[in-house]
Amino acid sequence: MKIVIIGAGEVGYYLAKRLISEGNDVIIIEIDPERYRNASESLDAIVIQGSGSSAKVLAAAEVGSADVLIAVSAMDEVNILACMIAKEMGTKKCVARIRNNEFSQKDSVITAERLGIDLMVYPEQIAADAIVSLVKRSSASKVVDFEGGKLQIMALQVRDGSPIIDRTVEDVDAGNPDNSFLCLGIYRDNKTIIPRGKNVYRSGDVIYFIAQKEDIPKVSEIVGYSEKEQQHVMILGAGEVGRMVAAILSSDMDVKLIEENREVAESVTEELRDTLILHGDGTDIDFLISERVEEMDCFVAVTGSEKTNLLSGLLAQYLGVKRVIIHLTTNDYIPIMNKIGMDAVVSKNIATVNAIMKYIRRGNVIAVSLFEDIEAEAIEMIPKEGSPITKKPIQNLHIPTDIIVGAVIRHSEIIIPQGDTQIQANDKVVVFLKPNLIPQIEKFFN
Repeated sequence: MKIVIIGAGEVGYYLAKRLISEGNDVIIIEIDPERYRNASESLDAIVIQGSGSSAKVLAAAEVGSADVLIAVSAMDEVNILACMIAKEMGTKKCVARIRNNEFSQKDSVITAERLGIDLMVYPEQIAADAIVSLVKRSSASKVVDFEGGKLQIMALQVRDGSPIIDRTVEDVDAGNPDNSFLCLGIYRDNKTIIPRGKNVYRSGDVIYFIAQKEDIPKVSEIVGYSEKEQQHVMILGAGEVGRMVAAILSSDMDVKLIEENREVAESVTEELRDTLILHGDGTDIDFLISERVEEMDCFVAVTGSEKTNLLSGLLAQYLGVKRVIIHLTTNDYIPIMNKIGMDAVVSKNIATVNAIMKYIRRGNVIAVSLFEDIEAEAIEMIPKEGSPITKKPIQNLHIPTDIIVGAVIRHSEIIIPQGDTQIQANDKVVVFLKPNLIPQIEKFFN
């Protein structure tokens, strides 16, 4: 596909890198000189310096012949105008990242369709939804939903004393015959392992499991966790993400929301009547102690400052909070979060990439989930009639080593497959694999 990306920031750069690796022709438009230079020097793409809202610049990028235009600049107005112009020029599909959620309201005067936008992505909403899922799933460092939430991929860290330490994957499976789950991946020493039966679990591993939603608590137990009901939550930061999370959780939890800016704190008090709003500094240890942070089931740091989120999260952990979730935008920090004790990390940038990739994936891929801390992704595919994947049981298909068939959804029934499971045409199949193997798995489904 020919894809034009407007903006070479964190999201645009990461999108371009992924799309190029899959063989797409990518053209990038970036107005900032430093980002333009960085993209030009490090990406195998045509990079044009200029504004994405300029018809002249868009014409130079030949958007009229593009399959998809992805507008992810820092400005909503630029992204919207770029899509409008591109559609007039002949671009087939337009995607825009929008931070102002007024356009998503049912009574909005201007809709995405009227603006020529096929998909609007709201990063703050996606991040808030991810945080809420992690608060409710008290042992996970990552939760990804499939099939409307009925099927989940969950990441769990193996801690000292876990009953699965030094046991093989097949041994743990055999010891729990009544539980339908599958180990998809192991992250160890900055390396991603797509496991087989003989692989051994070690302390410090982050393990990715797939199971039906109702079986997830039992999987947590097997690893050594107990799913605890979350009652007391403290949120730092009354920005858009913090307000969204508080609004959802306050319906059935005791939520405290801390905001350093007094005016913001006062205005949020009117908006969130079921939430206790506190004016204070989340990096002030005396303030945290005075608000009994150690009694919280979960501490969530979602201010606009990564340093504040990191520092407050470390303080909360030191003071005895049972679970800490922080929001980051810089992907570079994410791989070390488990090592410094953060229970879960959410990145709205990765969440935005996920949403866009899910929309534009080629071939039979109908959904995709990227994982910011490991070199793997989960994709959902539908095999065609007569495709190779349907002709033999999974164990006889000779699927490459770094690919695992994680689940099969057949007529709304979820099957966690065994070696003798045979996939049928029109099943929805969740596959966990390293990104460079996507072309190989597509051959099995075509």
